[in-house]
Amino acid sequence: MSEPVETPPAWERSPATAVEPPALVVPAPPTIRVRHLWHRFANRDVLRDVTFDVGAGEIFGFIGPNGAGKTTTIRVMATLLEPMAGRVEIDGIDVTLDPEAVRKVIGYMPDHAGVYDRITVREYLEFFADSFRVPSISVVDAVLELTDLGKLQDRLVAEMSKGMKQRLQLARILLHDPKVLILDEPASDLDPRARIEIRDLLLELRGLGKTIFLSSHILTELSDVCTSIGILERGRLVVAGPIHEISARLEAIRAAEAHGHAPPPRYVPPGVRALVPTPAPTPPGQAAPASPEAAGAPVPAIDPSASAAPPQPHVPAPVPPTPNVRRVKLRVLGNPEAAAYFLRGGPGIVEVSVLGGVVHVGYQGTETKIAEMVTHLVHRNIGIVGVEPERNELERIFLEVTRGDVQ
Repeated sequence: MSEPVETPPAWERSPATAVEPPALVVPAPPTIRVRHLWHRFANRDVLRDVTFDVGAGEIFGFIGPNGAGKTTTIRVMATLLEPMAGRVEIDGIDVTLDPEAVRKVIGYMPDHAGVYDRITVREYLEFFADSFRVPSISVVDAVLELTDLGKLQDRLVAEMSKGMKQRLQLARILLHDPKVLILDEPASDLDPRARIEIRDLLLELRGLGKTIFLSSHILTELSDVCTSIGILERGRLVVAGPIHEISARLEAIRAAEAHGHAPPPRYVPPGVRALVPTPAPTPPGQAAPASPEAAGAPVPAIDPSASAAPPQPHVPAPVPPTPNVRRVKLRVLGNPEAAAYFLRGGPGIVEVSVLGGVVHVGYQGTETKIAEMVTHLVHRNIGIVGVEPERNELERIFLEVTRGDVQ
């Protein structure tokens, strides 16, 4: 009888028999990392414990009303202002400890930046190329081509429109090939065509691997380009993360409230900081506020709903228990009325209409429902040439998570 054969340990096996351990997937570090950022002007806190991340290759929309603290945050990131407390890192470099290194990897475009009017476009870019110590002047030609300014290179800057001057500013900050672009209201005061051109240029820059941090209070110009957002109100970050994850979280809260259930647990998807701000921590340099008993003030009656448990997410305005209807536009080959006929009465389909040769569908559910509609029409030999979901998702999120307060 043969003796049993012992299997050698994994570290003694030959390459042919060794079992490789599963590869560990290590997430890439964020390109922009902001932690517990505070800043104060005089006696007013303009930033209060702001924390968020921006991943590599993202277009991050920084949203908020005027005076919310967007420009202050950007000036800290651009090494133009030191924070009172907190830490900001760009590409792993602390903006306070090594600002010179940060400036080499960022391109910063402030709101309403001035330009030199009495020189040509080429002279303007060559001047800044020398200032950035760009080794080859051929970079100017490449930037002119990228920003579509080649035909205007001999025109005086004073003769250019506001939109073209904004494009010139983008060309200037690209000369040293920065990894991160920090743009403060890049489309402010632009006409509709100029806004579209700036948007298309941002998408092209993202395709080249740039990480873009974009500040704006115009939601329509952000909804088509941003992969993630952060909403700031009264100096405090209300929510941050991918748009679809924030939207899904809000839908879960609405569904729970509509059925009379408690809100979902305080868990939020990775990258989403919160849906509303938690109670403010004590600002740096200040003592914790005294309790009412210590101050000799009368103690208010205890609210039975209050407890020592962590606060639950809260939607500022209660949402009525009505079904959430989304809308999508379908462009089809052939007769759009036939497509509308096949969709009417389907599961989850609320309404179907045809306007201008485009099929408009109101539906309930997730994006999976759109895929089901397209599959349904294709199986009935109706070609789909375009699908355009609603563009007001960002506006809906903004209205639900903010209160309209100003500082």
